[in-house]
Amino acid sequence: MKHCLLPLLALTGLLSGCAHTVRMFPLAPPMTEDTDRQHVTTTPKDYFSPLLWDGADQIAFRPISRFLAVETPGRSLNVNSLDEVPNSSWFENRIGLGTFTPEMAKQGACDESPLDPNKAPWTVVAAKPNGANPGFIIKDSEGRGYLLKMDGRTEGDRATTADVFGSRVYHAAGFHAPCNKVVFFDPSVLAVDPEAETEDHLGRDRPMTQEDVETVLGKAIQLEDGRLRASASRFLSGRPIGPWTYQGKRRDDPNDVIRHEDRRELRGARILAAWLNHFDAREQNTLDMWVTDPDGTSYIKHHYIDFGDCLGSRWAQDGLSRRFGHSYYLDVADVLLDFVSLGVVVRPWQKVGISEYTPQWGYYDAEHFKPPNWKAGYPNISFNRMLDDDGAWMARILAHFTDEHIAAMLSEAHMGRERDREQITRTLITRRDKLLAWYLQVRSPLADFEVVEGDDGPEVCFTDLAAKTGALDPRRIRYESRMYVGDWETPAWVRHENEAVSPPADGASCVALVEGGVRASASGAGASNDPSRYQILDLLVYPETGSEPIGPARLHFYDTPEGFVLAGVERPADDRPPAKREKGP
Repeated sequence: MKHCLLPLLALTGLLSGCAHTVRMFPLAPPMTEDTDRQHVTTTPKDYFSPLLWDGADQIAFRPISRFLAVETPGRSLNVNSLDEVPNSSWFENRIGLGTFTPEMAKQGACDESPLDPNKAPWTVVAAKPNGANPGFIIKDSEGRGYLLKMDGRTEGDRATTADVFGSRVYHAAGFHAPCNKVVFFDPSVLAVDPEAETEDHLGRDRPMTQEDVETVLGKAIQLEDGRLRASASRFLSGRPIGPWTYQGKRRDDPNDVIRHEDRRELRGARILAAWLNHFDAREQNTLDMWVTDPDGTSYIKHHYIDFGDCLGSRWAQDGLSRRFGHSYYLDVADVLLDFVSLGVVVRPWQKVGISEYTPQWGYYDAEHFKPPNWKAGYPNISFNRMLDDDGAWMARILAHFTDEHIAAMLSEAHMGRERDREQITRTLITRRDKLLAWYLQVRSPLADFEVVEGDDGPEVCFTDLAAKTGALDPRRIRYESRMYVGDWETPAWVRHENEAVSPPADGASCVALVEGGVRASASGAGASNDPSRYQILDLLVYPETGSEPIGPARLHFYDTPEGFVLAGVERPADDRPPAKREKGP
């Protein structure tokens, strides 16, 4: 992991007026693979996360303990020289690379034959009799383990739809998630293991009986043909050792060297949670697995699990259900405002409603969705430490979720009614577009940089994700490029692109790296310490003529005898020259 930090350390060497020869990025390939999957010799201990304690800690104890502390979130620490997150035991770049097809999104993490209801028995080894969605832990005829959860009687097929769809969204985005699939089965396929146990009303283990199975089945929705619908979550590979936390580090994992609240993927996950209204994004819905690769390497792999709260979950208390995504379960700030204003201030959750045509999706809507205001069920320190550059990073990933990807993933959820599928599709698309419109403008929306040889010399090509997704009107966008050579205060040249080169619908554009066909460093043949060999190009996006620009994509190049080499990417918040670029977050 130390190698990942070298570009960041280089960035902290801010330039003085005479330090124009300093290279902010080394001439080296970006780090694409983290080193946090190295062999660990000692098996880590299991971690148990009490639900009530975690909630109380985040809602009350932690805010009280930090009441007098002045905390300013710093930048994420696991970002490489191209402003991206390397593959790791936490994250694997997938759809963000632009090569992830709708069919791949539909498949998700499922890489083997699915649970087959025609191959009996499904052996019940434990029951999940409580909660909104009853279920079982089973083993199929091949001995594979699954968590089987049925839909409860109050929300139709929402929970199983959410569990399957959510798992595919998180997997496509890059997180490690289970293979969740919808299955339809006859109850007769279930057989109780003689050694199966369940809990009594006092939480004590006791032998499971067929009556326990009937109790769980009695809480589930039965189809007209007598079958039941369930989401089957395949057991993850390895040995479960408990959830991971959104803060701190595991003391017994030498690979865990970055505090979790300073990991960009955990901060940026707030964007995905907001999209799906995954308000129950707490540590109990995560899982660490102790895995061993074929070569014998053992390490901890970190997963997201359980997405059944997404897409409009409703609890028995309607006043609480309508607040999901808008306010914490116990939100002191909201309580105080209501008290001071005597309830006169109209809240977003007072405006939301349930459709009489698609009531199972509860209060999941797009009309009242405000991306920067979204909240989880209770404070999540990683989400709360998300900076604009973290949100913009996840927005660049979200931009690759096309309507076709959404349709493909929803098809795996086997939603029963066409009008439900149409309603949830519209809501997902609109919420996605709102997130993109916000976060693709807080930092540069340009991505996929590539140096090519054009007709008049070297160029850098890129994709404007704001133009491609419609977050900005491509007909109104204008570009400006500024090249700094040896002097980080004043650009060597500035080029204003005119209307003729506004980006096409796919957002693809190119900008020349030389002015008048002449390279500042004599085709890269100068000495290795020649200042002109290190050049900085600012690419600015103007949403429309006369508007203020979005902060630039700041590209750092070496002009070598073999051509221009992109060494680093920054996305400052404003267009000040490199010598005066922002300090801190």
